[in-house]
Amino acid sequence: MSLEKGRLSSRQLIVLALFVFVGDMALIYPLTMVADSHQDAWIAGLISLPLGLAGILIPLKLHYFYPQMNLIEKINKILGKWVGTAVCLFYLIFFLIATAIYIREIEDFMCTQIFEKTPGAVFRFMTLFLVIYGLRLGLETLARAAEIFLPLFILFFASLMILLLPQIQLENLFPIMHTPLPKLLHSVLFGISYPFGEMIVFLMVYPYVKKSKHTNRDIFLILIIGAAVLNLILFLSITVLGAYLPEHQFYAAYILAQKINIGNFLQRIEALMAIVWVITTFFKTALYFYAFTLGSAQLFNLKSFRSLIFPVGFLVFGLSQLVSKDIVFYMKKIPSTWVDWDFTVSFAIPLLLIIVYYVRKSKIRTSSG
Repeated sequence: MSLEKGRLSSRQLIVLALFVFVGDMALIYPLTMVADSHQDAWIAGLISLPLGLAGILIPLKLHYFYPQMNLIEKINKILGKWVGTAVCLFYLIFFLIATAIYIREIEDFMCTQIFEKTPGAVFRFMTLFLVIYGLRLGLETLARAAEIFLPLFILFFASLMILLLPQIQLENLFPIMHTPLPKLLHSVLFGISYPFGEMIVFLMVYPYVKKSKHTNRDIFLILIIGAAVLNLILFLSITVLGAYLPEHQFYAAYILAQKINIGNFLQRIEALMAIVWVITTFFKTALYFYAFTLGSAQLFNLKSFRSLIFPVGFLVFGLSQLVSKDIVFYMKKIPSTWVDWDFTVSFAIPLLLIIVYYVRKSKIRTSSG
């Protein structure tokens, strides 16, 4: 019997998918891409788009083996009790640490860019309070809230991009293809694993969606839109700021918004960028939090996952302080290792599960024949 009684519409699914895809990447995507590719990062971003969409086919294929089951249930079904439990624990750890990291990202950003004298624990508590409150109300309520915030996201982001167009300097893109191929490919791996790989969380949500005949098409369309948003931010970061500043500035997109100045009247509207980023990162955090609590309840055969929400909230509050000693450590150390984890949980293990599924199915057919 399913622990999740709520059901999402296809429209609510794609809105959540957009927010999760953009999420924390809206601010840190330029840094991760420019670090190796410099002014060629926009090329790496374009290359990663079709490859990322192709990679999404792997978890999507896995979903259709047992469409009524979420990721944790599928793993146990395919791998059996003992091996399946070990792999499930691996995913639950991933969901938990990801939740803590997203909470920490909000805390670090607010404390270093906007409220510099406010203790980080304040923002950690406020974010967790909202996440817990939203999940207590249910998945459907969270999805409806995402629909409400979508027009604000579109308005704020479109305004920022349009107002920056006069400041584009295309000479910042030169010299083109000056980056060595290995470093360019490393940036492509970042462009695939980070935004596309972290969509694996939707295998915990997809079974609870009222699907239409256009659901899969809409998912790919929204991923293309999300990738276009991130690559537009990357392109503007390079053409407006140059390659050097995004490479050495943690929040290049936020600095980008500070550059807006129309007639010395319309300026200092970087708070819009902050609002967009906080909104998208909040929903991404909430879904990863949901995936961990629901998956834990299913793995340990609990009657309800809601009883875990408050205890997990305390756990995440402490863990978000432990995942990184400071913002410099976070930005310099975590991305280079997190990309491997994203690639493993989103593409490597699902591909392995697909292979095991077909092998077992083949053996059953052989034995029955």
